[in-house]
Amino acid sequence: MRMAMLRAAIAVSLTSPSILYAANDLESRVARLERSNQALQARVRQQDAQIAEQQAALEGTPTRLKRLEKDIEEKRAEPAAGVAESWLDRIEIAGLIEVETSYVSPYEGGSESDITLATAELGIAAQINDWGDAAISFLYEEDATDLEVDIASITVSNPEATPIFFAAGQLYVPFGSYETNLVSDPLTLEIGETRETALQLGFVSGGFSGSAYVFNGDRKIDGENQIGTWGATLGYARESDAGAFALGAGYISDLGDSDTLQEVTNENRTETLATAQEEGQDLSGYSLDPSERIGGWTLNAAAELGRFNLIGEYLAATDSFDMDSLAYEDAGAKTAAWNIEAGIRFDVMGRDSVAAVAYQGTREAVALELPQERWLVGWSAEVYRQTSLSLEWAYDRDYDRSEGGTGETGSTFTAQLAVEF
Repeated sequence: MRMAMLRAAIAVSLTSPSILYAANDLESRVARLERSNQALQARVRQQDAQIAEQQAALEGTPTRLKRLEKDIEEKRAEPAAGVAESWLDRIEIAGLIEVETSYVSPYEGGSESDITLATAELGIAAQINDWGDAAISFLYEEDATDLEVDIASITVSNPEATPIFFAAGQLYVPFGSYETNLVSDPLTLEIGETRETALQLGFVSGGFSGSAYVFNGDRKIDGENQIGTWGATLGYARESDAGAFALGAGYISDLGDSDTLQEVTNENRTETLATAQEEGQDLSGYSLDPSERIGGWTLNAAAELGRFNLIGEYLAATDSFDMDSLAYEDAGAKTAAWNIEAGIRFDVMGRDSVAAVAYQGTREAVALELPQERWLVGWSAEVYRQTSLSLEWAYDRDYDRSEGGTGETGSTFTAQLAVEF
Protein backbone atom coordinates (compact mmCIF):
# COMPACT_ATOMS: atom_id res chain seq x y z
CA MET A 1 0.00 0.00 0.00
CA ARG A 2 2.79 2.43 0.90
CA MET A 3 4.61 1.64 -2.33
CA ALA A 4 1.47 2.31 -4.40
CA MET A 5 0.97 5.74 -2.74
CA LEU A 6 4.61 6.59 -3.37
CA ARG A 7 4.28 5.74 -7.07
CA ALA A 8 1.19 8.01 -7.30
CA ALA A 9 3.12 10.90 -5.76
CA ILE A 10 5.90 10.40 -8.31
CA ALA A 11 3.39 10.48 -11.18
CA VAL A 12 2.00 13.84 -9.97
CA SER A 13 5.47 15.35 -9.57
CA LEU A 14 6.42 14.44 -13.14
CA THR A 15 3.76 16.91 -14.49
CA SER A 16 5.96 19.83 -13.33
CA PRO A 17 9.08 20.39 -15.55
CA SER A 18 10.74 22.41 -12.80
CA ILE A 19 11.23 19.29 -10.65
CA LEU A 20 11.83 16.71 -13.38
CA TYR A 21 15.40 16.01 -12.22
CA ALA A 22 14.31 15.56 -8.61
CA ALA A 23 11.52 13.22 -9.71
CA ASN A 24 13.91 11.08 -11.72
CA ASP A 25 16.23 10.93 -8.72
CA LEU A 26 13.30 9.95 -6.45
CA GLU A 27 12.21 7.31 -8.93
CA SER A 28 15.66 5.73 -8.82
CA ARG A 29 15.56 5.76 -5.03
CA VAL A 30 12.15 4.08 -5.10
CA ALA A 31 13.53 1.44 -7.42
CA ARG A 32 16.35 0.82 -4.96
CA LEU A 33 13.81 0.60 -2.13
CA GLU A 34 11.79 -1.95 -4.10
CA ARG A 35 14.88 -4.04 -4.73
CA SER A 36 15.82 -3.80 -1.04
CA ASN A 37 12.28 -4.84 -0.04
CA GLN A 38 12.35 -7.80 -2.39
CA ALA A 39 15.74 -8.84 -1.02
CA LEU A 40 14.41 -8.54 2.55
CA GLN A 41 11.35 -10.67 1.74
CA ALA A 42 13.56 -13.28 0.10
CA ARG A 43 15.82 -13.34 3.15
CA VAL A 44 12.86 -13.69 5.51
CA ARG A 45 11.55 -16.62 3.41
CA GLN A 46 14.98 -18.18 3.52
CA GLN A 47 15.19 -17.71 7.29
CA ASP A 48 11.76 -19.32 7.75
CA ALA A 49 12.91 -22.27 5.66
CA GLN A 50 16.16 -22.48 7.62
CA ILE A 51 14.26 -22.45 10.92
CA ALA A 52 12.05 -25.31 9.71
CA GLU A 53 15.17 -27.13 8.58
CA GLN A 54 16.88 -26.58 11.92
CA GLN A 55 13.81 -27.87 13.76
CA ALA A 56 13.90 -31.03 11.65
CA ALA A 57 17.61 -31.43 12.27
CA LEU A 58 17.13 -30.91 16.02
CA GLU A 59 14.72 -33.84 16.39
CA GLY A 60 16.05 -36.07 19.14
CA THR A 61 17.85 -33.29 21.03
CA PRO A 62 17.20 -32.28 24.65
CA THR A 63 15.08 -29.20 25.39
CA ARG A 64 18.06 -27.06 26.40
CA LEU A 65 19.58 -27.27 22.90
CA LYS A 66 16.26 -26.48 21.25
CA ARG A 67 16.04 -23.35 23.40
CA LEU A 68 19.58 -22.32 22.39
CA GLU A 69 18.80 -22.87 18.71
CA LYS A 70 15.62 -20.80 19.01
CA ASP A 71 17.58 -17.93 20.59
CA ILE A 72 20.19 -18.07 17.85
CA GLU A 73 17.59 -18.01 15.07
CA GLU A 74 15.83 -15.04 16.68
CA LYS A 75 19.12 -13.16 16.86
CA ARG A 76 19.79 -13.93 13.22
CA ALA A 77 16.39 -12.55 12.26
CA GLU A 78 16.87 -9.21 14.07
CA PRO A 79 19.30 -7.60 11.57
CA ALA A 80 17.56 -9.18 8.56
CA ALA A 81 17.43 -5.87 6.67
CA GLY A 82 21.18 -5.33 6.86
CA VAL A 83 24.03 -6.86 4.91
CA ALA A 84 26.85 -8.58 6.72
CA GLU A 85 29.88 -6.30 6.74
CA SER A 86 32.34 -8.68 8.38
CA TRP A 87 32.68 -12.29 9.46
CA LEU A 88 31.54 -11.29 12.95
CA ASP A 89 28.10 -10.44 11.55
CA ARG A 90 27.68 -14.09 10.57
CA ILE A 91 28.22 -15.40 14.11
CA GLU A 92 25.54 -15.68 16.80
CA ILE A 93 26.07 -16.68 20.44
CA ALA A 94 23.46 -17.91 22.91
CA GLY A 95 23.65 -19.24 26.43
CA LEU A 96 21.51 -21.00 29.00
CA ILE A 97 21.96 -21.19 32.79
CA GLU A 98 19.63 -23.22 35.01
CA VAL A 99 19.95 -23.29 38.80
CA GLU A 100 17.75 -25.79 40.64
CA THR A 101 16.75 -26.31 44.25
CA SER A 102 15.32 -29.74 44.97
CA TYR A 103 13.79 -31.67 47.86
CA VAL A 104 13.71 -35.44 47.36
CA SER A 105 11.80 -38.07 49.31
CA PRO A 106 13.31 -41.31 47.90
CA TYR A 107 11.87 -44.81 47.85
CA GLU A 108 13.95 -45.75 50.87
CA GLY A 109 15.96 -43.77 53.43
CA GLY A 110 15.75 -40.18 54.60
CA SER A 111 14.85 -37.14 52.56
CA GLU A 112 17.50 -35.10 50.73
CA SER A 113 17.80 -31.52 49.49
CA ASP A 114 20.32 -29.70 47.33
CA ILE A 115 21.09 -26.63 45.22
CA THR A 116 22.77 -27.40 41.90
CA LEU A 117 23.90 -25.74 38.71
CA ALA A 118 21.72 -28.02 36.62
CA THR A 119 22.76 -26.59 33.25
CA ALA A 120 25.37 -24.20 31.92
CA GLU A 121 25.50 -24.27 28.14
CA LEU A 122 27.03 -21.91 25.60
CA GLY A 123 26.20 -22.26 21.91
CA ILE A 124 27.88 -20.63 18.92
CA ALA A 125 26.51 -20.74 15.37
CA ALA A 126 28.05 -19.31 12.22
CA GLN A 127 26.55 -18.84 8.75
CA ILE A 128 29.72 -19.43 6.72
CA ASN A 129 28.16 -18.86 3.30
CA ASP A 130 24.88 -19.46 1.46
CA TRP A 131 25.38 -23.22 1.77
CA GLY A 132 27.42 -23.69 4.93
CA ASP A 133 26.44 -23.47 8.60
CA ALA A 134 28.48 -24.54 11.62
CA ALA A 135 27.47 -24.91 15.27
CA ILE A 136 29.20 -25.82 18.51
CA SER A 137 28.00 -25.86 22.11
CA PHE A 138 29.71 -26.45 25.45
CA LEU A 139 27.88 -28.08 28.36
CA TYR A 140 28.40 -28.39 32.11
CA GLU A 141 25.96 -30.09 34.51
CA GLU A 142 26.93 -30.24 38.18
CA ASP A 143 27.26 -33.81 39.49
CA ALA A 144 26.37 -35.15 36.04
CA THR A 145 28.52 -33.78 33.19
CA ASP A 146 32.00 -32.29 33.31
CA LEU A 147 32.62 -29.35 30.97
CA GLU A 148 32.57 -30.85 27.48
CA VAL A 149 31.73 -30.24 23.84
CA ASP A 150 28.03 -31.10 23.65
CA ILE A 151 27.57 -30.80 19.92
CA ALA A 152 29.82 -29.71 17.04
CA SER A 153 28.39 -30.03 13.56
CA ILE A 154 28.52 -28.72 10.02
CA THR A 155 25.32 -28.34 8.01
CA VAL A 156 25.21 -27.97 4.24
CA SER A 157 21.90 -26.52 3.06
CA ASN A 158 20.27 -23.80 1.01
CA PRO A 159 16.45 -23.80 1.30
CA GLU A 160 16.18 -21.38 -1.62
CA ALA A 161 17.85 -23.92 -3.90
CA THR A 162 16.87 -27.34 -2.52
CA PRO A 163 14.79 -28.87 0.30
CA ILE A 164 17.63 -31.30 1.07
CA PHE A 165 20.19 -30.73 3.82
CA PHE A 166 23.24 -32.62 5.02
CA ALA A 167 24.77 -32.56 8.52
CA ALA A 168 27.98 -34.07 9.87
CA GLY A 169 29.61 -34.02 13.29
CA GLN A 170 28.82 -34.77 16.91
CA LEU A 171 25.06 -34.36 17.25
CA TYR A 172 21.92 -35.83 18.78
CA VAL A 173 20.55 -38.18 16.16
CA PRO A 174 16.88 -37.57 15.24
CA PHE A 175 15.36 -40.39 17.26
CA GLY A 176 12.47 -39.24 19.45
CA SER A 177 11.01 -35.81 20.08
CA TYR A 178 11.20 -35.40 23.90
CA GLU A 179 9.00 -32.28 23.98
CA THR A 180 7.80 -31.12 27.41
CA ASN A 181 6.52 -28.08 29.28
CA LEU A 182 8.10 -29.30 32.53
CA VAL A 183 11.49 -29.04 34.24
CA SER A 184 12.34 -32.75 34.19
CA ASP A 185 13.26 -34.57 31.00
CA PRO A 186 10.58 -37.09 29.96
CA LEU A 187 11.27 -40.77 30.61
CA THR A 188 11.34 -41.36 26.85
CA LEU A 189 14.50 -39.22 26.68
CA GLU A 190 16.09 -41.22 29.52
CA ILE A 191 15.91 -44.30 27.31
CA GLY A 192 16.27 -42.96 23.76
CA GLU A 193 18.52 -39.88 23.71
CA THR A 194 21.53 -40.67 21.51
CA ARG A 195 24.51 -38.38 20.93
CA GLU A 196 26.99 -39.66 18.36
CA THR A 197 29.37 -38.49 15.66
CA ALA A 198 27.17 -39.14 12.66
CA LEU A 199 26.31 -38.31 9.06
CA GLN A 200 22.72 -37.17 8.47
CA LEU A 201 20.86 -36.55 5.20
CA GLY A 202 17.40 -35.01 5.36
CA PHE A 203 14.75 -32.85 3.73
CA VAL A 204 12.07 -30.28 4.64
CA SER A 205 9.27 -29.67 2.14
CA GLY A 206 5.60 -28.71 2.33
CA GLY A 207 5.17 -29.57 6.00
CA PHE A 208 6.97 -32.91 5.61
CA SER A 209 10.43 -33.54 7.01
CA GLY A 210 12.61 -36.57 7.31
CA SER A 211 16.17 -37.78 7.53
CA ALA A 212 18.41 -40.81 7.66
CA TYR A 213 21.68 -41.14 9.54
CA VAL A 214 24.59 -43.52 10.17
CA PHE A 215 27.30 -43.75 12.84
CA ASN A 216 29.79 -46.08 14.48
CA GLY A 217 28.08 -46.90 17.77
CA ASP A 218 29.75 -47.18 21.17
CA ARG A 219 28.49 -50.76 21.48
CA LYS A 220 30.88 -52.93 19.50
CA ILE A 221 28.82 -55.85 18.22
CA ASP A 222 31.08 -58.94 18.35
CA GLY A 223 34.03 -56.57 18.68
CA GLU A 224 33.48 -54.83 15.33
CA ASN A 225 34.69 -51.25 14.89
CA GLN A 226 32.66 -50.13 11.89
CA ILE A 227 29.89 -47.74 10.84
CA GLY A 228 27.09 -50.17 11.55
CA THR A 229 24.24 -48.32 13.28
CA TRP A 230 21.67 -46.38 11.30
CA GLY A 231 18.27 -44.81 11.72
CA ALA A 232 15.56 -42.82 10.00
CA THR A 233 12.78 -40.42 10.96
CA LEU A 234 9.75 -38.95 9.20
CA GLY A 235 7.48 -36.15 10.36
CA TYR A 236 4.66 -33.87 9.29
CA ALA A 237 3.67 -30.52 10.78
CA ARG A 238 0.94 -28.06 9.91
CA GLU A 239 0.00 -24.67 11.30
CA SER A 240 -3.17 -22.61 10.77
CA ASP A 241 -5.11 -19.85 12.49
CA ALA A 242 -6.98 -22.50 14.48
CA GLY A 243 -3.83 -24.12 15.82
CA ALA A 244 -0.96 -26.42 14.94
CA PHE A 245 -0.09 -30.11 15.09
CA ALA A 246 2.90 -32.33 14.43
CA LEU A 247 3.36 -36.08 13.96
CA GLY A 248 6.57 -38.06 13.88
CA ALA A 249 7.95 -41.59 13.72
CA GLY A 250 11.47 -42.92 13.99
CA TYR A 251 13.58 -46.06 13.98
CA ILE A 252 17.14 -46.80 15.14
CA SER A 253 18.89 -50.07 14.39
CA ASP A 254 20.48 -50.33 17.86
CA LEU A 255 18.67 -48.75 20.81
CA GLY A 256 21.55 -50.02 22.93
CA ASP A 257 23.64 -47.17 21.53
CA SER A 258 21.52 -44.57 23.34
CA ASP A 259 23.45 -42.60 25.96
CA THR A 260 21.81 -44.36 28.92
CA LEU A 261 21.58 -47.90 27.58
CA GLN A 262 25.13 -47.91 26.23
CA GLU A 263 26.49 -46.99 29.66
CA VAL A 264 24.27 -49.37 31.64
CA THR A 265 24.69 -52.39 29.37
CA ASN A 266 28.47 -51.96 29.38
CA GLU A 267 28.52 -51.79 33.19
CA ASN A 268 26.27 -54.83 33.46
CA ARG A 269 28.43 -56.97 31.17
CA THR A 270 31.56 -55.90 33.04
CA GLU A 271 29.99 -56.80 36.40
CA THR A 272 28.85 -60.17 35.03
CA LEU A 273 32.41 -60.92 33.92
CA ALA A 274 33.85 -59.91 37.31
CA THR A 275 31.33 -62.07 39.17
CA ALA A 276 32.05 -65.05 36.91
CA GLN A 277 35.79 -64.68 37.49
CA GLU A 278 35.31 -64.55 41.26
CA GLU A 279 33.23 -67.73 41.12
CA GLY A 280 35.77 -69.48 38.91
CA GLN A 281 33.34 -70.06 36.05
CA ASP A 282 34.40 -71.07 32.55
CA LEU A 283 34.69 -67.80 30.57
CA SER A 284 35.79 -69.25 27.25
CA GLY A 285 32.48 -68.33 25.58
CA TYR A 286 31.96 -64.97 27.25
CA SER A 287 32.64 -61.58 25.67
CA LEU A 288 32.25 -58.03 26.95
CA ASP A 289 30.81 -57.15 23.56
CA PRO A 290 27.16 -57.94 22.80
CA SER A 291 26.44 -60.28 19.92
CA GLU A 292 23.47 -58.52 18.32
CA ARG A 293 21.81 -55.16 17.83
CA ILE A 294 18.41 -54.43 19.37
CA GLY A 295 16.42 -51.93 17.35
CA GLY A 296 14.14 -49.21 18.71
CA TRP A 297 11.11 -47.36 17.40
CA THR A 298 9.19 -44.28 18.45
CA LEU A 299 5.96 -42.43 17.70
CA ASN A 300 5.22 -38.89 18.82
CA ALA A 301 2.47 -36.32 18.36
CA ALA A 302 1.84 -32.77 19.53
CA ALA A 303 -1.02 -30.33 19.07
CA GLU A 304 -1.66 -26.73 20.03
CA LEU A 305 -5.19 -25.33 20.09
CA GLY A 306 -5.32 -21.78 21.28
CA ARG A 307 -3.98 -21.72 24.83
CA PHE A 308 -3.93 -25.52 25.16
CA ASN A 309 -1.27 -27.99 24.05
CA LEU A 310 -1.05 -31.79 24.12
CA ILE A 311 2.04 -33.98 23.85
CA GLY A 312 2.24 -37.74 23.40
CA GLU A 313 5.21 -40.02 22.81
CA TYR A 314 5.97 -43.75 22.95
CA LEU A 315 9.40 -45.34 22.58
CA ALA A 316 10.29 -49.03 22.75
CA ALA A 317 12.83 -51.69 21.89
CA THR A 318 11.90 -54.03 19.05
CA ASP A 319 13.18 -57.11 20.90
CA SER A 320 14.59 -58.21 24.25
CA PHE A 321 18.19 -57.51 25.26
CA ASP A 322 20.28 -60.46 26.43
CA MET A 323 20.30 -60.95 30.21
CA ASP A 324 23.96 -60.00 30.59
CA SER A 325 23.27 -56.60 29.01
CA LEU A 326 19.89 -55.68 30.49
CA ALA A 327 17.88 -58.08 32.62
CA TYR A 328 14.27 -58.08 33.75
CA GLU A 329 13.15 -60.77 36.20
CA ASP A 330 14.58 -64.01 34.75
CA ALA A 331 14.98 -62.89 31.14
CA GLY A 332 16.28 -60.07 29.00
CA ALA A 333 14.42 -56.74 29.15
CA LYS A 334 12.31 -55.44 26.30
CA THR A 335 12.24 -51.90 27.60
CA ALA A 336 9.81 -49.10 26.69
CA ALA A 337 8.71 -45.66 27.91
CA TRP A 338 5.90 -43.17 27.27
CA ASN A 339 4.85 -39.62 28.04
CA ILE A 340 1.36 -38.07 27.93
CA GLU A 341 1.22 -34.37 28.76
CA ALA A 342 -1.27 -31.50 28.70
CA GLY A 343 -0.49 -27.82 29.16
CA ILE A 344 -2.25 -24.47 29.20
CA ARG A 345 -0.73 -21.04 28.59
CA PHE A 346 -1.98 -17.90 30.32
CA ASP A 347 -0.76 -14.51 31.51
CA VAL A 348 0.19 -13.70 35.10
CA MET A 349 0.58 -9.96 35.69
CA GLY A 350 1.26 -9.49 32.00
CA ARG A 351 3.91 -12.24 31.84
CA ASP A 352 3.78 -15.48 29.85
CA SER A 353 3.03 -18.53 31.96
CA VAL A 354 2.34 -22.22 31.39
CA ALA A 355 0.94 -24.94 33.66
CA ALA A 356 1.18 -28.63 32.78
CA VAL A 357 0.38 -32.10 34.04
CA ALA A 358 1.94 -35.32 32.76
CA TYR A 359 1.68 -39.07 33.15
CA GLN A 360 4.78 -41.07 32.27
CA GLY A 361 5.81 -44.67 32.61
CA THR A 362 8.23 -47.40 31.65
CA ARG A 363 8.11 -51.11 30.98
CA GLU A 364 10.88 -53.56 31.99
CA ALA A 365 13.23 -50.68 32.88
CA VAL A 366 14.01 -51.46 36.52
CA ALA A 367 17.67 -52.14 35.61
CA LEU A 368 17.86 -48.54 34.33
CA GLU A 369 16.73 -47.29 37.78
CA LEU A 370 13.69 -45.62 36.23
CA PRO A 371 10.26 -45.56 37.89
CA GLN A 372 7.44 -47.72 36.64
CA GLU A 373 5.06 -44.75 36.83
CA ARG A 374 5.53 -41.02 37.23
CA TRP A 375 3.01 -38.21 37.71
CA LEU A 376 4.13 -34.61 37.31
CA VAL A 377 2.55 -31.20 37.88
CA GLY A 378 4.41 -28.04 36.96
CA TRP A 379 4.15 -24.32 36.43
CA SER A 380 6.56 -21.94 34.72
CA ALA A 381 6.44 -18.16 34.32
CA GLU A 382 8.56 -15.49 32.70
CA VAL A 383 9.48 -13.26 35.64
CA TYR A 384 11.67 -10.94 33.57
CA ARG A 385 12.71 -10.84 29.94
CA GLN A 386 14.34 -14.20 29.10
CA THR A 387 14.27 -15.12 32.80
CA SER A 388 11.88 -17.81 33.99
CA LEU A 389 10.92 -19.41 37.28
CA SER A 390 9.59 -22.98 37.22
CA LEU A 391 8.10 -25.18 39.93
CA GLU A 392 7.54 -28.93 39.58
CA TRP A 393 6.31 -31.80 41.73
CA ALA A 394 6.94 -35.38 40.62
CA TYR A 395 5.47 -38.52 42.22
CA ASP A 396 7.17 -41.84 41.36
CA ARG A 397 6.10 -45.44 41.89
CA ASP A 398 8.88 -48.03 41.74
CA TYR A 399 8.67 -51.57 40.34
CA ASP A 400 7.46 -54.28 42.71
CA ARG A 401 9.99 -56.29 44.71
CA SER A 402 9.21 -59.36 42.62
CA GLU A 403 10.35 -57.37 39.58
CA GLY A 404 13.59 -56.18 41.17
CA GLY A 405 12.33 -52.87 42.55
CA THR A 406 11.43 -51.68 46.04
CA GLY A 407 7.65 -51.54 45.63
CA GLU A 408 7.75 -48.10 47.26
CA THR A 409 6.83 -44.56 46.17
CA GLY A 410 8.82 -41.35 46.24
CA SER A 411 8.46 -37.70 45.32
CA THR A 412 10.59 -34.74 44.23
CA PHE A 413 9.92 -31.03 44.40
CA THR A 414 12.05 -28.82 42.14
CA ALA A 415 12.31 -25.05 41.78
CA GLN A 416 14.31 -23.80 38.80
CA LEU A 417 15.56 -20.33 37.89
CA ALA A 418 16.65 -20.12 34.25
CA VAL A 419 18.18 -17.34 32.15
CA GLU A 420 18.69 -17.36 28.39
CA PHE A 421 20.99 -14.85 26.71
